Parts: sequence; structure tokens; C-alpha cells
Amino acid sequence: MSHTDMTPSKQCREFARILNCTASVINGVCTATRSRTEIRPIVLGREADSFMFIPEAYSFENVDKQGRALCLGETVLLQEEANPFISRLRAHDIKVTAFHNHWLFDRPRLMYIHFESIDQPLTFAKKVSDALSVLRLRVNAVNSPQRPMMVNNNQRLEDLCDRFNEILDGDMHSLDNGNCMVMRSRTNIRPTILGRSTRSFLVIPQMFSFESISGDGKALCSGETVILQEEINPFISKLRQHDIKVTGLHNHWLFENPRLMYIHFLSIDKPLDFAARVRDALQVLSNREVRPKS
Repeated sequence: MSHTDMTPSKQCREFARILNCTASVINGVCTATRSRTEIRPIVLGREADSFMFIPEAYSFENVDKQGRALCLGETVLLQEEANPFISRLRAHDIKVTAFHNHWLFDRPRLMYIHFESIDQPLTFAKKVSDALSVLRLRVNAVNSPQRPMMVNNNQRLEDLCDRFNEILDGDMHSLDNGNCMVMRSRTNIRPTILGRSTRSFLVIPQMFSFESISGDGKALCSGETVILQEEINPFISKLRQHDIKVTGLHNHWLFENPRLMYIHFLSIDKPLDFAARVRDALQVLSNREVRPKS
């Protein structure tokens, strides 16, 4: 994420309002986010309430003279919601670009869908809002059984989150209800999608989190990064050397250049140990500038 983020424009704020999200500007791109807090999953036996597990995220950028932009979206879904939502997206001619898990050992089973369109931003937002209306669990919370009790010392967690962020060299971090999130962008990757350049955080993310810390100091630790094809196996090898579970490896988008993949990983670990291990694995990722291939 850029340290020169700007205040969201009127159009950006309206885009987020339609989608019932919070507006922000990341890497110069209008981004709208919220968490599906009515879903309260368990992952590896721990509460998983952070944005990492229950996200909704949307963005638009690169607006042309006709007012059309590259519009992107992602949301977590329950299995029974997937096909009604896909049908509604397709009825609006929005391209479904990926549909898959991100995690293992999750209850209820969480699925994630990614989609894209060249459209006027507010029109795209209205179409997506209509598709979101088929998610029948917007009001009634979905609780997994046997949610364990965890420690919650706010000052201790704030200090721990600060140190977690320092190790991972985040651009921004936050502590919300005991969930520590660290975010940064791989800005050395300069891709295009559907022929349009993109700096959206949805495309070039690196996210790391810990939550549900127990008395022994161990927490549910998770991570995600965009990754180039040639980096995948060296990175996986490093994660596995550190006994970190690889839980998902796949595309999120279509018609992108260069080809981008995304990897998700988990561990029950002490947060600072997890951060150090992930930092070591990240060393295999290139810092060179990567532009679209001709």
C-alpha cells in the first residue's frame, strides 16, 4: 500500500456506499471493503473473524473517456450461496474469474469468488449489489460450534501487532477486536487486466494476520501473497521447511499480463515466530520490476 493515499473522491464514496462498504484509496485506486461478520468461522480449531477469512473487496481504476473503468470484486461465500451468486453476476455480464477455497480445516466451508468487468463504476457497483442480495445470510449469523475462549490483553496485543508488522515490513497494520492485520502491496509488479493497467490492492496484495491467541502465546496465523509462476515452488519449499501449511494456490483473475497466481498459508504459531518464518520465505520473491510481457 502506498503512503501517499488520498481521500476518497465523491464517486469512490458513492461506489462504496452502494456496496455497503468503507471507501479508501490504496495505491491511488478506489477500494471498498467490508467483512461478512455474519459468518463466524473456525479454522484449525480457532476463531477466524479477521478480514483475511471473511472479506468483501471491490475496486475501480483507469477510467476512460466514456467513464468506463477496470472494476474488480471478491467476496467470501458459503457453499450453498455460490451458484445463485454466480448466476446473478453472469446475468449482469460480469466475468467470473475464479471460484475456490483459500483455506483448509475451516468450518463452515468457506469459498471465495473473484470477478471483473470493464464498466462505469457506479453501474458495476449496482450490479454487484444486486448479486449480493442473493446471499441469504446477511442478517442471521452463521456460527460454528465450540468457539474456544482466547486471551485478550489489548496492550499486549497492540505491542505484539506492532512488532509483527515491523518484522513483515508492512505498509499499514491494524488491531481490531484482537485480530492483527498487516498489509502491503507488491508494487514492483505492474500488471494489466483486460488490457488496462492496474495498481489495485486486490491484484498485488500481501496480507498477514494473527488472531485467537491462546494462553501459550500461539495464535491462528495466516498469510496471502500474489506470486509469479517462477516463484511458486521456491516459495512453497520455504514455507514447508518452516512447517507452514499451504492451503491454496490458484489464479484470482483472467486476461491478466503477466500471469499472476495467489498463495494462501496457515499455521498455529507464536505470531513473531510465524512472522520471522514468513519473512524468510518472502526472500525468494523477486524485487525486480515486472511489466506485461509482449
